[in-house]
Amino acid sequence: MELALYHPELGYYAKRARPEADYTTSPRLSPLFAATLGSLVREFSSRAGDGLSTVVDVGCGDGSLLLELSSVLGPRSSVEFFGVDRSLDRVSDEARAKPALHFVRSIEEVPRLGAHLIVANELFDAFPFARLVQRDEHLHQLWVTEREGEIDWTEHEAPGPYEDYFAARGIGLEDGQFADISLDWEAYYLDLCRSVLRGLIVTFDYGFPQEQLFRSRIRRFGTAASYRAQRVTRDLLASPGEQDITAHINFTDLIAAGERSGFTTLFFDRQAKFLLALGAADHPLIRTEPASTEDLERKENARRLILPDGIGEEIRVLVQGRGVPAEGWSFQKKLY
Repeated sequence: MELALYHPELGYYAKRARPEADYTTSPRLSPLFAATLGSLVREFSSRAGDGLSTVVDVGCGDGSLLLELSSVLGPRSSVEFFGVDRSLDRVSDEARAKPALHFVRSIEEVPRLGAHLIVANELFDAFPFARLVQRDEHLHQLWVTEREGEIDWTEHEAPGPYEDYFAARGIGLEDGQFADISLDWEAYYLDLCRSVLRGLIVTFDYGFPQEQLFRSRIRRFGTAASYRAQRVTRDLLASPGEQDITAHINFTDLIAAGERSGFTTLFFDRQAKFLLALGAADHPLIRTEPASTEDLERKENARRLILPDGIGEEIRVLVQGRGVPAEGWSFQKKLY
């Protein structure tokens, strides 16, 4: 997966200038996402106290979300914006030209002064992961091998760290049950926690708490999938470098890592509920009657973010904070 997605010449993200042709993300689907998130940035800046406020988009891609957020806040905003991505080649010229936007390759390069609002949108589900399967009493890992010029799967006994992963969490897989695990989910989240002395970490991603993620009756074959041309397939080895590969994350890993680091969990629920609590339903994209076919399409795309199905239902949002108020945030409002 590391090679298929991130090889500097042959990897998916190096070759696909517009990966949104293969899958849809919330910022790409509708400007309502950035507009609503902008209201959180304003609230954060006002509640974080005096001093500098910094917004960090981790896994920023082409920088479009930061560009939209800076436009929503306007030129007089005192907020600084940082985009973090392992490859900055995709950052657009427009984003690079914006004075308030800065782009770096690692979270360690972001200045730690002031209050930080970290945004990680569909970051963790793109981490390379291991495919694991329980065979009787033994945990196996699926490896990629070559047979007669074609790539295929083979099984080997899983390394100790994966055995430890399940044992430490009290998780037992059934015979023949698959699971998709990245040991980097927790490790990288801890890096984010270390980078925030005071502020919020807001994670949008596909995933579940572990009691749901590893439920054999529903996810016996794991969650790994590939995306190409807006179609999903379970054939992870097809067309390497030409399709996205992803797996649902274990949110329990992130929650526990944050709380061990002194963060308080302020919100964990579906994206639709998060955006609605921040006032998304009152935005003109939702409230205004469409005057054209294009307006109708924009409205329907905006509604997909907050309706109780589709992307608004599938993505979950985790908000953890340290050194900021634990209550009174708009996203904590009870909607019903």
